[in-house]
Amino acid sequence: MNENRSSIDINTNPLDLFNRWFEEAKLSEINDPNAMNLSTVGIDLSPSSRIVLLKSHSISGFVFYTNLNSRKGMAIKNNTKVALNFHWKSLLKQVRIEGIAKLIEEVEANKYFDTRPEDSRIGAWASDQSSELSSRDELEKKVDKYKKKFLGKKIPRPSYWSGFQVKPQLIEFWQDMPFRLHDRIEFIISGKKWIAKRLYP
Repeated sequence: MNENRSSIDINTNPLDLFNRWFEEAKLSEINDPNAMNLSTVGIDLSPSSRIVLLKSHSISGFVFYTNLNSRKGMAIKNNTKVALNFHWKSLLKQVRIEGIAKLIEEVEANKYFDTRPEDSRIGAWASDQSSELSSRDELEKKVDKYKKKFLGKKIPRPSYWSGFQVKPQLIEFWQDMPFRLHDRIEFIISGKKWIAKRLYP
């Protein structure tokens, strides 16, 4: 499918280009086109990565949600520089993003939390994310505990559960091309302007 592919337009706005690629991925990816690898650096300077889900994006940044006491939450608290990576195998494309993560406003976090399925909201209360779990039975008992606690009531957002918005400083687009001569364009923000350059594959 890549033999007749056009090269990436270096004059495009990177956020507009991301939107176009993301819409393509929604049509072609079997599962979770919004899945992205999130990389953080801990206080000991050790890198860590995991897959999270993009829940919204705009010119302000890319938003995901998590337990703030989790490993990634604590890492971001100590070092707000993070990296994201989207890899869409069905498109033979990927987008790499480097930026600064900041907590979203509580109003926005509450609004999103209320849209989650009830069991997911219960799970946010029951899970001490990234902490040691003695057995699956322990987790299931905590789920039952919070189901009883909130029976017939609105389930509020835990104070330790919120979202981060990653404001991009660098966005790199990659697409597969014949003979591994892949197409790469890197955009770096300078003030309010994106500076683009083409990279060797």
